[in-house]
Amino acid sequence: MKRINKIISVILAAASALCATACQNGSEAEGAGTTVGQTDKNGDISFTEAQTAAIDEEAPTGKVVYLSYESNFDSSDIVSLFEKEYGATFEQIMCQSGNAYFDKLGTLISTGSSPDLVRYEWKCFPHGMSYNMYTPLDSYIDIDSDLWKDMKEVAEQFIYNGKHYYFPHSITTSYALNYNNRILEENGMADPMKLYKENQWTWEAFEEMLKQWCDIDPKHIGYNGVDGMIFVLTTGTKIIDIKDGQIINNLRNENVSRCMLWLENMRRQGLIGAATDEQQVTGATSGYTDPGNAFVDGNLLFLGMDPSWTYNSAKESLDTKGIENEIKFIPFPRDELADKYYCGINTFGYLIPSGAPNVKGAVDWINFNRAEIADEDNIAEEKEKALSTAPTYYPKCPNAECGDKSENADDKGRHIYTEEENEAGISTCPVCGTQRKEKYKVIWTEEQYEVYEDLINPSGKFGMIFDHCYGFNDDITGLFAGTDSLMDGPMYHDLSFTNLLESKYNVLEGYLDNYRDIMKKNAEGETVTYPIEEGTSE
Repeated sequence: MKRINKIISVILAAASALCATACQNGSEAEGAGTTVGQTDKNGDISFTEAQTAAIDEEAPTGKVVYLSYESNFDSSDIVSLFEKEYGATFEQIMCQSGNAYFDKLGTLISTGSSPDLVRYEWKCFPHGMSYNMYTPLDSYIDIDSDLWKDMKEVAEQFIYNGKHYYFPHSITTSYALNYNNRILEENGMADPMKLYKENQWTWEAFEEMLKQWCDIDPKHIGYNGVDGMIFVLTTGTKIIDIKDGQIINNLRNENVSRCMLWLENMRRQGLIGAATDEQQVTGATSGYTDPGNAFVDGNLLFLGMDPSWTYNSAKESLDTKGIENEIKFIPFPRDELADKYYCGINTFGYLIPSGAPNVKGAVDWINFNRAEIADEDNIAEEKEKALSTAPTYYPKCPNAECGDKSENADDKGRHIYTEEENEAGISTCPVCGTQRKEKYKVIWTEEQYEVYEDLINPSGKFGMIFDHCYGFNDDITGLFAGTDSLMDGPMYHDLSFTNLLESKYNVLEGYLDNYRDIMKKNAEGETVTYPIEEGTSE
């Protein structure tokens, strides 16, 4: 309870500091989050930007309506904790993911049925913001407050026309180089973790390691995983940047070209993906690889994927198969020509749709999530759990003949361990004496967890940057992802980046010009239209 009280006190301090600002900024509006919408004869929707108004900080949090495709959201621990501590309730509107998610939201906004909350997706910025689908939050959240100041550098990357519509409460580690150090040792190669710690983990060191690995055996693959975007970000340059009211296409930037030509050259040397006939005959693939299978045959050196689940998945797979392993991960290599060490990131957080009836409740939820992430007790607890060697058990007695007749039994009479019994570390059933069945558990090392903390710390050693190239419509996304795309083609499909650039650059500019025009209209207060595809709004 001390931890919860500490969290709430932080939130209340931030809220009281904002109250005067919210009242001043919202005095011209009639009701929080109001919006104007209409549907034309083609079914397309138009609505103007939501007007922000003051919220009563003393009012109850109330019911928060959440549009989502997460089937288990309402049963999560974080929701239960929020409802308990704030006296709140969640009502979930389910929908399909992808375009249907945005079309459903557009329909709800235009008909005056806005939810209070939606989860951030890549297409929220700038696509959703272009169509005024969200409420600006500057009147409700102070980015310079103690609660949010560490996220300021990240949040500033999501400003649209000078306003914050999205305050990410956490950074996710979607990009790291996962590897099995045991096979490096067996092949007489050095652990790249040492290079990382000595600040020598550079493009050149990465390439030399790929060459060394692939020279050992023709079946060896140097790198598989995410595409060229993450490597480009290590230069400190975004492919598509949005700042100062401008949408900037950096495809012809020297850093972008330099990086993509470097990757293309490594592909041609057979260092990236399954580049040879021999590799492909054995079933090896290029690009995405299931982390549970990636290191089983011992041929892959690096898998570029989200380590927060790849680390566990890869280690569990090798452990259960009895394969010797030492799974590790490190950041992507540093560009020697960059002014600092840059790391590409993903973010997690929530937005408040235009017309949301319970802005106060939604703001409470957003602040609560940030407080949970930033709380020092929570941070220490998560680390302790990751490093703990204590066994974890299944919740029920494994003996089908247990015979428990108490209220702590399932319908088959198997004892269900109570919270008190779990906390006491009871390892045998108090009813029948059967040994508890232990769950498989991945135990992190201190060294590896420190790297993990480096990757999620917004005020740490890296310049944390997010690329907006996947934040537009499907036409633009298709130019960057896929067999003949700008990011995948040179890395995995033997295509020339120079040729792809010449064939796709003007096409991309045409699409971006539409968004630039919308941004200008929004800045001038004009109404823009959100197209709804038939059959996707339900």
